[in-house]
Amino acid sequence: MPKDFKSNLQNRAVGRALALWRKESGFTLKEVEERVGWSSAKTSMMQNALVPIVDTDVVALALVYMIRAERRKPVLLGAQRARDPLRFDLLTGDASTCVGWTYAEVETEASYAQVVTLDVLPPLVRTPEYEAALRGAQVDAVAEQDHRHYSDAHRKRVMRHLGDGPSLRLDLVVGEAIFRRPVGGALVMADQLLRLAGLAELPGVRVWLVPDEAGAFAGMMSFTLLSFREDEFEDVVYLDTLHGGTWLEAEHERRPYAETFERLTTVALPAEDTIGRLVEAAQLLKDEAF
Repeated sequence: MPKDFKSNLQNRAVGRALALWRKESGFTLKEVEERVGWSSAKTSMMQNALVPIVDTDVVALALVYMIRAERRKPVLLGAQRARDPLRFDLLTGDASTCVGWTYAEVETEASYAQVVTLDVLPPLVRTPEYEAALRGAQVDAVAEQDHRHYSDAHRKRVMRHLGDGPSLRLDLVVGEAIFRRPVGGALVMADQLLRLAGLAELPGVRVWLVPDEAGAFAGMMSFTLLSFREDEFEDVVYLDTLHGGTWLEAEHERRPYAETFERLTTVALPAEDTIGRLVEAAQLLKDEAF
C-alpha cells in the first residue's frame, strides 16, 4: 500500500465496481491471480480502494470477467479521473460518464455524519408523508436526479445502525426556520417534528436547534460532512443542488464547513431544550389543525 495514500471517492467507486465484477463472475481471488498474473493481495486492495487503480488494470480485469464494453467504459474512465479529478473534468467537461456514487451509497459507508439543514429536513429523518409532499413540490427534472433517490430500505437500514450503537453516529443541526415551513400541511409537519424528537433519543444521535435569536452566520447553508472509519478515506462534504449533488474532498474545501458546524453547535440550544422545542412546535401545529 502506498505510504500516506488517500483514496478519493472516484477511486473508491472504481474499486466497488471491480468487486462487483468479481462477485458476478464467481471467481475466487486465487483464480483471478492465475489469469491476470498479479497477486491476490493486489486484486483485494484494488477492490477495497486501498491503492491507486490504473486504467490498464481495469481493462485486464474486465477481460477476465468478460465485462461488456458499455459496462467497462464508465469504470475505465473513472480510473482515469481518479488520478486527477479536476484535470479530467477540465479536459472532458463531463464527470457523469464515470462510475460514481449516490449520496445514499456514500452514507452507507460512513461512520459519522454531521448535517446542517436550514431549509428542509434531510432524507434520513423524513417521514413518508413529508417526503411525498417535497417531491410533489419539485419539478420532474429535479425529482429524477440520482442524488435525490433515497429509498425507504436504505433509511431503515441507517436507522438500525443509529439505534444499535457505535456503527454510525449522526449530529444534526436544524434551523428554527424549518418550523415555519409546514411541508405537506400542519399535521404532516407535526408528525415530522415528533419523529425528529424521537430520533434525538437514539444513542447514536444528537440534534441541536439553532433559534432565530442566534442571528445569521456568513455563508450559512445546508450541507453534510461524512467521516469514515478507514484511515485511507478522508472526510467529504456533500452539497445538494438543483443541478446535482456536489462532493468536496480537498481539505481546504472541507474546512469552512467543519468550522461552520462547530460554530453552530455553540449557539444552538442544548439537546434537552431542542427536544422540548420540537415537541412544543408539533403540538402547536396540531392545535392549529383542529
